[in-house]
Amino acid sequence: MKSKVKLISGLKDWNRDYEKLIPKGASVAKSMHGVISDEMGLYIDEKGYNHTSGYVGVGWLKDYQGKTMVDPVSGEKLALMIIPRFSLNPWEMLIKVMNDPEYELYASGSNGDFFEIHTSEELVPVPNTETGGELLAAISFVKECEKICKKHLRQAMDFKEENFNGKIVGNIQMAKHIKQNVSQAREDRIFCKYPIFTVDTLENRIMKAALIKAKKVFRNNGIAVKEIGRIYSYCENSLKAVRTVSISKSDFNRVNTTGFNSCYKRVIGLAKTVLLNTGVNDLIGKETDEIRYVIPYTINMESLFEFYVRAVLKEYLRKDSDSHIVLDEYRMSQKNPLLTLKDSDQQAYLMNHYVPDIALIDQSDSESKYIAVFDVKYQNSLNTVYSETRRHNSHQLLFYTLLLNVKRCGFIFPKQRKDEKLDDLEMYELNIQSGDARDTSDREYTQWSAEFTSTSNNRLAERIVHYVKGINSAIKPDTN
Repeated sequence: MKSKVKLISGLKDWNRDYEKLIPKGASVAKSMHGVISDEMGLYIDEKGYNHTSGYVGVGWLKDYQGKTMVDPVSGEKLALMIIPRFSLNPWEMLIKVMNDPEYELYASGSNGDFFEIHTSEELVPVPNTETGGELLAAISFVKECEKICKKHLRQAMDFKEENFNGKIVGNIQMAKHIKQNVSQAREDRIFCKYPIFTVDTLENRIMKAALIKAKKVFRNNGIAVKEIGRIYSYCENSLKAVRTVSISKSDFNRVNTTGFNSCYKRVIGLAKTVLLNTGVNDLIGKETDEIRYVIPYTINMESLFEFYVRAVLKEYLRKDSDSHIVLDEYRMSQKNPLLTLKDSDQQAYLMNHYVPDIALIDQSDSESKYIAVFDVKYQNSLNTVYSETRRHNSHQLLFYTLLLNVKRCGFIFPKQRKDEKLDDLEMYELNIQSGDARDTSDREYTQWSAEFTSTSNNRLAERIVHYVKGINSAIKPDTN
């Protein structure tokens, strides 16, 4: 009898489990600072409640021994689904970010890759209305396929037969030579067999089959392939010489991913997930119209939201041919921080690096200059409960404002109320005094709240850029 599954849903990121949906004994971190994606980012807060963090996704609930938990009454295996607390589509956002030219920098940042799939885990049955794991697996596969195609596309020795004119290459195939040449009085020709190197290997055939399947997954989820066209086209062209064949489960048993082929281990695992939906047979019966199966995954929404805002702004600025405004490069504390101490003594109490989220630069003059800075926060601006967080964020933004010597600063939040409009903009005057109390420097602080959907992206970016242009030209910002 197949194991049944109980999917625990109704939890959103950064929320307390007031309903006690998470059973006792589940493996969770002891504090929010110790959360890990493998445990869905769960932790125990100061009052003993299970609490979610900035991760969304689907996964199996594990105990502290790493075993999948089972409901003591029903005997069902326990799985957990966490969704965004804001009206955001992580899949649409992820596609946008992965096509950003700075994606590789994002993935190599301090938080590492901001999404993770768990290929060794069984698939999880979820409501058919939920998109997710199979799409993430397809995206992850295409990205990994690109890496292999660029650096490690394996070749193997094969043999080719050819009827040459007046020359010998390799070994003469006497039987075929007599049949096709001697018997036909074609003494000028010689039938030979010779070795060649080819990319038409089992490993590459599996990759090509998974690439074709990934394309179908994108379409089934309403995502146009053109949105990841650069990556997909590169892989498709790299595998042109590889035959398109049907792949079975037994083919994966013949693949060698050890030694020199170890670079294929991850991509073959992802291909297996994409092609075979591994783990379905261990779950609940047949797939129905109400149920679909997804690979366990987690997404760091805080990182994804920041990178998404950057991608939306950059896309708009690239299309704005009249604009001299550019988005500053993505900075990391480890490699290219905006500001560092000249003496990097680790004993210094002052932080050694400073990295703003969004810094806009005006290149209209011979000398480029910063003109605005924004901090991207995956938070609810209407919630003032966490006063320490609010204070920290405020100090950080004001510091960047003074550091870059810009006149405009602000926060960019997700849409938080259903009645909020895209054009909602809160603007406040700042009066920051210098050392001379008689000398004041007028600055503006703004709050942006937007939906961040495919239909509103351009409008939001337009509003921000127009606002910044108005600052630079000393024209009142457009409020239409």
